[in-house]
Amino acid sequence: MTPSTRPPSRPRDAPEPPPEPGLRLVDTHSHLGFDAFDEDRADVVARARLAGVLACLAVAVDAPSARRALALQDETGGWAVPTAGIHPNEQAVTTPDAFAEIDDLARSGRVCAVGETGLDLYWDDVPLAAQVASLDRHLRLALDTGLPVVLHCRDAFPELREAVGHFAGGGLRGVVHCFTGTAADVEWIIEAGLHVGVGGVTTFKANGALREAVGHVPDERLLLETDAPFLAPMPMRGRRNEPAFVAHTAGHLAAERGREPAEIAELTTVNAQELFRLEVSPPRPPA
Repeated sequence: MTPSTRPPSRPRDAPEPPPEPGLRLVDTHSHLGFDAFDEDRADVVARARLAGVLACLAVAVDAPSARRALALQDETGGWAVPTAGIHPNEQAVTTPDAFAEIDDLARSGRVCAVGETGLDLYWDDVPLAAQVASLDRHLRLALDTGLPVVLHCRDAFPELREAVGHFAGGGLRGVVHCFTGTAADVEWIIEAGLHVGVGGVTTFKANGALREAVGHVPDERLLLETDAPFLAPMPMRGRRNEPAFVAHTAGHLAAERGREPAEIAELTTVNAQELFRLEVSPPRPPA
């Protein structure tokens, strides 16, 4: 996973209206600094604001993308909120010296979270031992700074549980983003004091078991995300994902829980504000 990775392109057609006007949303995981947005980033931000997205975490995958996320914070007047971390698929996790800048940024008071970090056994680019060592550095940094941690997990839930378990009772806070686990995984994640990030994959027709697992997440631990530019939700699947599409995921999650989209949007926004200590402004009214 690198900033140059390109997902499906967005057709150059007219912007679509928000699926649920008036929602108050936070996209807790995007890669807004990736070059997939270079041609129309300002328009992407404008569409997200129109859809009711009050804030958007610009999640880092290495030191350069963390610096880019900080720049986006300035460019968007604080709407994009940066993190600092090294993704487990990045070769930088094999070099402890590469973590020095992440450490400095996390202690600077300019980022809202440590990450993304975690474990990934789907790809074999980075040895598991190196991933675990990097994850350990990130978790210790999160505890030392009092920041929440953003955790990636793909085909590695038992290994992640073991790694996180070493810090049980230590006050760890954070989120397992783009959750793809089981109800049993929800149980240990909640016990560990973590939140669950719900993204576009939960809307895919074939993922009924995943939706059932997400149903076990208590309201107070739910977060919404896009993982933009990846994994666009239905009915946008196949297009480049963007923060505005978090409204579609909110609608799907509301339907699964028998709730109104506005209620799901509000409770997940409150959760995001509390976890990441966000200060958000009201959404801009339509032009």
